[in-house]
Amino acid sequence: MTTGFHLLGRVRLHDGATGIRGVKPRALLVTLLLQPGRTVSLDSLQEVLWDGEPPRSAVANIRTHVSALRAALADAGQLAGHDGGYTLNTPDGSCDHLRFLDASAAGRTALLTGDADRATRLLGSALTLWDGDRAAVGIPRHGPLVGALGHLDEERMRVVEDLAEAHLRLSEPRAALRDLTGLLATEPLRGRSWALRMRAHHRLGELGEVSEAYRTASAVYRTELGIAPDRGLRLLYEELTGGTAPSPTA
Repeated sequence: MTTGFHLLGRVRLHDGATGIRGVKPRALLVTLLLQPGRTVSLDSLQEVLWDGEPPRSAVANIRTHVSALRAALADAGQLAGHDGGYTLNTPDGSCDHLRFLDASAAGRTALLTGDADRATRLLGSALTLWDGDRAAVGIPRHGPLVGALGHLDEERMRVVEDLAEAHLRLSEPRAALRDLTGLLATEPLRGRSWALRMRAHHRLGELGEVSEAYRTASAVYRTELGIAPDRGLRLLYEELTGGTAPSPTA
C-alpha cells in the first residue's frame, strides 16, 4: 500500500496508521518531507531535533528515530541512509504539501489570467488539504523548519485571500466574507484581508460595515504596531465611502 504523507496540520501517515509516536520522529519525517528525494544532512537534522547544542548521542538518537520511522512506513526502503544523511523518496502525489503548492500556484495563475471560476475550484481544493491553519502542528520549529513551515503557513493565508478575491470577481461577496472571517480572527494585521473585507461589504451595500471594518483595522494596527493602516487601505476606505478616513486616536 502506498503511504500518503500529511503535514498540513497534524503530522500523520494515511495507510491505516493514524500517526507516528514521538515528537522527534515526527520532526524527522517533516524535515525529510520538505526535501523529498534529497539527502538531508545529519547536521541539518540535528538543528531541527535539538534547540541549541545537540547531545553527544545525537547521531545514535537519529538512527533510533529513523528506525521508528521506517517501521511506520508502508515501504521501509523509501527511507535511505547515506554517508552523512538520509533521503526520503516519496511517490508522486503522496505529499499533501506538494499537492497544495501545485494547486495554489495553478489557482493563482487562473486568477491572474481572469479565470475566476477555475481559480475558485483550484484554490478551494488546495485549502481542503489543510487539517487546521498551521503546518506540522506540535512540531517545535528549530533550524530549517522555521522558514520552511512558515512559508507553508503564509502560503495558506495567501490562498485564503486569493479565494476571497476570486469570489468577489464572481459577484459572491458573502462567500468572500466567509473566507476572510477566520483568517482575520487569527491574523488581524493582514492589510489585504481588510481591503477584501471592505470591498465585500461595499458590494453588499453595507457601507456601515465598510466603516466598521476600517475602524477595527485601525484599532488593531494602533494597538499592535502603534501606527495607522497603510495609505492604500485609507484610500480604499475613502473611495468606497466617499468620505475622509477617520484619523487614528492616541
